[in-house]
Parts: sequence; structure tokens; C-alpha cells
Amino acid sequence: MLLNGGTLHGRRILSTSSVRLMTQHQIGALSFNAAGDEFGLGFGIVSARSEARSPSARGTFYWGGAFATSYWVDPAERMVFILYRQVQPTTMGEILDLFRNLVYQAIETPVSSPARFVR
Repeated sequence: MLLNGGTLHGRRILSTSSVRLMTQHQIGALSFNAAGDEFGLGFGIVSARSEARSPSARGTFYWGGAFATSYWVDPAERMVFILYRQVQPTTMGEILDLFRNLVYQAIETPVSSPARFVR
């Protein structure tokens, strides 16, 4: 539903303005984390500054939950990624980065498109 701007199976669940506000930076000059991500109404958002550190493009939004669950929505790739883990204590960093890199490496890039490089 979030990838489709608030609609699910052709039915509007959230208004387009709600989704826009949820996925736009809402905290002014502050950064959400050390990487420089932005923060919307309920999501971390990959910023122009932080996209150099990740295969995710600017505008990708994400969040995590209890016991190291995580997801992200990449509108540029039309992709939703969900990673369910049951780990306590939660160690998000390395495993999430590994999965994110593997997912983006699996995307076929058309010859006419610029190549995506993943660290």
C-alpha cells in the first residue's frame, strides 16, 4: 500500500497527502541517525547525504521492529523488502546491510541504465 501511494488492490487506504507527509523529512536541520538519514512521520528516509553509504536510493523509507525485524520500501525500484528475524538482543547492522546488498545486487539493470555499485 505504501509503495502504491496509499492504495491497495485498487482501493484507497491512505490519502496521497498522508503518504507524502509520512515519507518526507519532518525534523528540519536535524538528522535521524549518524548516516544522515531523514525522518518522516514514522519512517527513516534515505537522504541525498546518506544514499552514498547504501545501495538504496534517496527517498527509500524504512523502519524496524522488536526482535530485529526490518523492512524498507524503495519507490525508485518499485520494491518492498521485509526481513523477519527473532533475535534478542537485536543486532541490526551487519546482517541487515548484508541482506540489503544482496537484494540490490540481484536486481537486473538494463544496459541503458547506469550501473548500481554495491559495497
